[in-house]
Amino acid sequence: MSRRQRLVFDKVGWKRSFIGASILLTVVLVASCGSSEGTALNSSTTVSTTTTLAPQQTQITYAAPYLPTNFNPNTPAGDLTVTRQIMTNIWPSVFYENSKFETVLNSSFVSSAELVSTNPEVIIYQINPQAQWSDGVPISASDFVYNWMAQSGDPQNTDLGGYPYLHNSTIGYSDIKSVTGSNGGKTVTIIFKKYFSEWEHLFNPIVPAHIATEVGWNLGFAIPSSNVEVSGGPYQISAYVPGQQIDLTRNPKYWGKAATIPKLVFLEDPNPQNYAAQFQNGTINLVDSPANNILYSGLKSLPTVKTKLVSSLTTEELIFNLSKTPLSDSKLRQAIALAIDRKSITSYAIGSYDSAAQPAGNNVYPPGVPQYQDNSGKYFRSDPKAAAALLTSDGYVRSSNGVMTKGGQPLVLTISVDSSNQQLLDVEEMIVQDLSAIGIVVNPVNYQLSNLEETILNHGAFDMAIVTQSGSADAAFHVSQYISAAAGSLDNYSGYSSSAANALIAKAATELDPGSSAAIYNQLDQLLWKDLPSLPLYSVPDVLAFSSGYNFIGASSRSSTIFWNSSTWSFITPK
Repeated sequence: MSRRQRLVFDKVGWKRSFIGASILLTVVLVASCGSSEGTALNSSTTVSTTTTLAPQQTQITYAAPYLPTNFNPNTPAGDLTVTRQIMTNIWPSVFYENSKFETVLNSSFVSSAELVSTNPEVIIYQINPQAQWSDGVPISASDFVYNWMAQSGDPQNTDLGGYPYLHNSTIGYSDIKSVTGSNGGKTVTIIFKKYFSEWEHLFNPIVPAHIATEVGWNLGFAIPSSNVEVSGGPYQISAYVPGQQIDLTRNPKYWGKAATIPKLVFLEDPNPQNYAAQFQNGTINLVDSPANNILYSGLKSLPTVKTKLVSSLTTEELIFNLSKTPLSDSKLRQAIALAIDRKSITSYAIGSYDSAAQPAGNNVYPPGVPQYQDNSGKYFRSDPKAAAALLTSDGYVRSSNGVMTKGGQPLVLTISVDSSNQQLLDVEEMIVQDLSAIGIVVNPVNYQLSNLEETILNHGAFDMAIVTQSGSADAAFHVSQYISAAAGSLDNYSGYSSSAANALIAKAATELDPGSSAAIYNQLDQLLWKDLPSLPLYSVPDVLAFSSGYNFIGASSRSSTIFWNSSTWSFITPK
């Protein structure tokens, strides 16, 4: 599953019903007929919920659009937002990114992480001597070695049964020459074959090697059980009801500061229109969801709920299929980009609750991160006359019925969106009307989300499609769709191939100075605005809402999760 699929699947889930959480570590499998069968995660272990806190302070219940089906976020099947929201509390990472987009050392896990040499590039981690997995096995260099090998892309490294490792990306890991341990496994030395500027974003998170080598990297973490859900973080999974809810409770073996809130509950509900009523009846007390008018107005009207808009790190983009005629013609793509009124689209989509919103102006960095700059140039405002003139210069002639033709063939394209997303359907219609005005016929051919992502885009069976793109300040991990397929990209849906783009991406990845790296990525973005494999439309803000009294809840770009500091959240009784 590509990262596009991850972001779009955030809007998909299954209907759930509320079930009271058990303090036993139990997985309850609920059949559709209403019968159930319990499978213990660890039948000999219970988690005490004894607390001196008031009841409302003991639990945060989060409305999740879906629940994971694979708990290893470093695999394609597990690379989902909710998986990272959960596992950021379970498996440790060397660094995390806070709500100010600052990279911060996870000092409870590693006491230091230093770049000690640049020729060659050498990084040394000092693991906390007390760091251990919840089954008592020390966290050591062997965990780093295994995680590197699984994500290196080296075909000589294989999973159980000799199968290739399935990983989201080899970025950074493929540049590593060696990972070695010393000091009883608590010192880790990493030597790179070539410079990799964003080394701080590797090993996020660390999968327990002693478990993965027994159950497998690819499929071993598909279902929580006592042998796979070993924790190295402040929380552990204590109950799991597939398609309904997951409970996290304090990890009693965690060596760091205990989590302030004893319990986090993830309740599955894919319908944001339910959230206001669920706040009112006490079913949930935390929401982080892409904004829409109904959701925002409903939550904003609740006096005991704090509701705010936070910068989104995802962008709706119109992708062109460059592998098909006539969209392989750059002049046609330029004309389309000039004709589409991105300002009106942005105002319609999010203007009612974000009046200052502007069209997205960068393919690499989302609005809100420090590296963002608007490189859209002449495409910032629509210019239908210039678009029509460009088509004429490209050999198109407007027929008597108003349709552009070339060589006697009418200019007819298709556009595809998620058929269940009404806002995207409306945006699609606006694009159809804008292009009709310059003589381009556009026929909507829409699909259910899973079919659009897994079949249509993957097989290039489209002309244009609106997709949700993820982004962050870590550009190296979000530009693979602009690397040509011949150079190794696995999610280049547009068929874009540019040696100049490949070179800029490679150069930026080896630049150790963050400012210089960002400048190169913005050069890449300027090239993308020239070549137009896609057209950024708008960035959708998130609605963050939580019951009054909860403190320190904030959004982070690092793993698209607000849960980066959830172990420090607290409750103060409102006055």
